[in-house]
Amino acid sequence: MKPSAWLCTAALLASGSLARAEDSRLEAKSESDRKTVAVMESLKISLNFSETSLEEVVSFMREVTQLNILVSKGVMDKGDEPTVTLKVDELKLSNALALILDMIDLSFKLEEGVIVIVTKEETKADVYLELYDVRDLLFHLRDFKAPEISLAPVEDGATVGIMTEGGEDSGGSLEDPTLLVDLIKTHTCGTSWTDNPKCSVDIQNGILVVVQSKEGHKQVSTLVEKLRQYK
Repeated sequence: MKPSAWLCTAALLASGSLARAEDSRLEAKSESDRKTVAVMESLKISLNFSETSLEEVVSFMREVTQLNILVSKGVMDKGDEPTVTLKVDELKLSNALALILDMIDLSFKLEEGVIVIVTKEETKADVYLELYDVRDLLFHLRDFKAPEISLAPVEDGATVGIMTEGGEDSGGSLEDPTLLVDLIKTHTCGTSWTDNPKCSVDIQNGILVVVQSKEGHKQVSTLVEKLRQYK
């Protein structure tokens, strides 16, 4: 696949598939998580907050949803408690919660069915290593020309012979591996590659070595698979 084609595909992904990826914060790791996610995705709520403290917001949402919602120590240790001003009608609970927390620069995660409100720094700590075999993206298929066949010159007393000339390999070059790394850094995971020192991406012997969050790995995996489709 030519570099220009990779860039076009990545640009398409940036405005399409990755932007529409589901919120990884709703990824269920247990049966308790699945039950909580089911409620968050099905229940619609109306909210009317004006300079309301986070504690009051959480208390109200606990009462309305009957879900366990906790605030992490990291959030409480930040000092000044944030306030929320928001009015919405019949909004899906998962969207309402995400909207509220984005407004005050917080996030959430699921722990055994409990919704835990956390700081962005706490979410950055949740990273892990994943390996992606991308050798098929780095090597072109070899294109051998068909052999040329002709009659050999006939000398006195000799039988008719056949001459063949081997085909020429017109492919087999290795793409610059750093191109793939640059595409991943440009079109996935936002600024986490530079903002979070725990996040990294490298390529070794055709293996992509990525340290990212769950959402980050989902985006990297989507990009790699799309590049594989369009190579």
